[in-house]
Amino acid sequence: MYSARATRLRRLARTLTARFCLAPHRPGVVEAQWSGSARAWTFAWTDGPTVAQVRAACREAEPEASEGLLYVRTLSEDSVALGAVRLTVSTSTGPGRRPLVRPADVEALFRDAPFPHPGTQRERALVYAVVYELHDAHRRNQADAEEICGLINQYGLAVLLRRCGAELSPVEILTDHYAATHAHPAWRYQLAPMDADVLFRAVRKDSRASAKLIAAALALLPGLPAECAGAEDELRARLERNTPTA
Repeated sequence: MYSARATRLRRLARTLTARFCLAPHRPGVVEAQWSGSARAWTFAWTDGPTVAQVRAACREAEPEASEGLLYVRTLSEDSVALGAVRLTVSTSTGPGRRPLVRPADVEALFRDAPFPHPGTQRERALVYAVVYELHDAHRRNQADAEEICGLINQYGLAVLLRRCGAELSPVEILTDHYAATHAHPAWRYQLAPMDADVLFRAVRKDSRASAKLIAAALALLPGLPAECAGAEDELRARLERNTPTA
């Protein structure tokens, strides 16, 4: 009976792998394992479908053999980094406080999310930056969930965004430059930009503002109050003076 059930479960694991892993590059290979400590068979996989999806598929295909089966879904380091990035950006915090993300928070975020993957190029770049930073720092090609969350909690996302060379919008270019002097930790940790009118005024007051900063300020003008438009000629003149000639 034990051998017959083992054969059925291993065959079911291969069937589920073929069903849920739609392309070779996707993670999620389902493995049937006997857990001596739990005295039960376990289906284990990484990323891929949710526990609820695999459980439902097992009960549909092999209701008798899957009785008492345990399900363990783990997240790859890329998925943990993705979840930590999303939670850091979206978490509401009080003034002067920074978000702290834990591995359990990431698990909860993706509990009902099959095949976690970056939704934007920025998310993809930040995930790469987080994982690369840990691999490089520890001289090994792996990072656990505690290390990933700890890195983001300690350094925030702005420094990682700079290191991965992601393209910034005009308001982000200015925030990245002026946030430190304007006590704006929300940018450092969560990539929350400063108010556009505050940034525009900062450039006007900054006699050493580079051509890049002045151009970013001018790009904000269409969305600023009418009184800011009066400074356009002044800034354009400064831009011409600060722009190197060929």
